[in-house]
Amino acid sequence: GKVNSGYIAHPSFLALQDLAAIEAPSLFLLQVCFLEVDSIFTTSLRHMSEDALLGTGQPFQLNLFSGVSHGFAIRGDLDQGSVKFAKEQAFTQALAWFDYTLS
Repeated sequence: GKVNSGYIAHPSFLALQDLAAIEAPSLFLLQVCFLEVDSIFTTSLRHMSEDALLGTGQPFQLNLFSGVSHGFAIRGDLDQGSVKFAKEQAFTQALAWFDYTLS
């Protein structure tokens, strides 16, 4: 079956051809502080991913968090204010996205 809506926080090893093949609405949450913070999903890859998503013609949303590092949404240190904020916002945005795309 097909996926009707999707959400990704701090992607890893994402292939641009995977993004170009998206046919259903997808929320793509991006997290990048500086290149030093996320060596897996670099600024260059983020820009290429945005171009790939634009090419699909499907709805998408990009969110960019500073002050956090790769993995903040699953293993972030909640004692750090910026990490706690980003993690809570990512969760809230995911709920809002699914409410919007699946209603």
